[in-house]
Amino acid sequence: MGSHVQEVIRVGDPPSRILHIDRASIEYIDMSGQKQSIDLEECARNWVRWCDDHILDLILVSGASKADADAWNARCVGERGALSDPPWVQFMNERNTRFEFSHYEAVYTELLGLLLKMGWHTFDTE
Repeated sequence: MGSHVQEVIRVGDPPSRILHIDRASIEYIDMSGQKQSIDLEECARNWVRWCDDHILDLILVSGASKADADAWNARCVGERGALSDPPWVQFMNERNTRFEFSHYEAVYTELLGLLLKMGWHTFDTE
């Protein structure tokens, strides 16, 4: 969170596109036409590390225990601004990969819905 964006992928802006999402990774074509992947386990580890480093800045949701928060954080892979213009999702990988979409619905149909099916989620910044 608050990380410098190093890699921006405008999904649907040729040649960039998401190729495949599974339990371990996201495969995509970047803006230069190169096949890339995001290791979702790496993203989750980095998210947990970030949360641990910023524990004093975070507030638990009412009624949630530390164990609940830890379990949620263990499956979080980044942040999202689905209502931003353009809508985006940024992962906690080494490249801080940020996918930008043309509209709100595309974020869910092309990425977030599939991530949820694989057991992953993102933190809503809005």
